[in-house]
Amino acid sequence: MAILNATVLTVLLSLPLPATAPIEKAFLQNSADALAEVLTSRGGIPVSLPEPLSLADVLSPDQAYLVFRRVFAIFKTTEFFVTPGLATLPGRPGGILRARWSFRSEKTGRTIPVRIFFYLSPEPPGTGSGPTDGRGVLRVVEIRGERL
Repeated sequence: MAILNATVLTVLLSLPLPATAPIEKAFLQNSADALAEVLTSRGGIPVSLPEPLSLADVLSPDQAYLVFRRVFAIFKTTEFFVTPGLATLPGRPGGILRARWSFRSEKTGRTIPVRIFFYLSPEPPGTGSGPTDGRGVLRVVEIRGERL
């Protein structure tokens, strides 16, 4: 019985999170429009991305859309893999979604691998469509990246 419970738990934990699909779609399709659908609309979004993107700022949702529209025009995604599970922080709603993002520069042809982190936080229902966690719609409230 314990083996069956462990197997069921393993299968459930390996299922993709509801928030994973829209983020994967945005990066795999190089779509700032798809990414904008999962960004918070309730304030600034800290965004920090390494070279060659070289960005560290707090952006409004509209600014984040424009920045990623430009990023996706210059750099084309070659791979985007989400690490299963959501890392949670004690006492804070939501969690951190981790992914590996590789993109190719249209100018140089170089491929750059990046580990990227999305902090997802629930917003009250009725703030738009999107994946939920039972307490509200999960939205991206912060994006951090580090070069591999």
